Amino acid sequence: MVLPILAHLHENIVTMASRSKDGEIIARWLTRNGYVPARGSTGKGGRAALQDMIDHMRTGYPAALTVDGPKGPPRIAQPGILRLARETGGWILPFTGAASRPVFLKSWDRYLVPGPFSHCYVGYGEPFPVPEGDDEATLTRIGAAIDAITREVDAAVRVSPPPPWEPVADNGARRYT
Repeated sequence: MVLPILAHLHENIVTMASRSKDGEIIARWLTRNGYVPARGSTGKGGRAALQDMIDHMRTGYPAALTVDGPKGPPRIAQPGILRLARETGGWILPFTGAASRPVFLKSWDRYLVPGPFSHCYVGYGEPFPVPEGDDEATLTRIGAAIDAITREVDAAVRVSPPPPWEPVADNGARRYT
């Protein structure tokens, strides 16, 4: 997310930031850098935040979402993106970024932070509308489009990222290995 965010500073893009303390820091940074944060996430205020995004898009703002949500599973598109696109007529534009010297965090999504002196690349796939109907097929198409552009940008910087972490049952807690 870092590279695509930095590539689109001061474009009044609506995006989601959680209502947590960390989310407050992120929301302030987004605002200072020309984004419009909608506050909420899957666990808290997500519906209201998504509606806020829809309302902004209807008045002409572009929007961006991390399609696998704040908790994953990694690289699997979640249904919120379908509602956002269908209710606004917005299209899906798959995009991602890669760095030649990446640091992958030990998080569920293997968050990429560009290392010092990295050559960075942001890539965009072909935009497409979200059809009515088969949600699973559409979510699969979104995931496949993001995976395809991710492979392309990784190849451009000659990086082979680690696979997403797999969830492991741990006394009911969510943990990734």
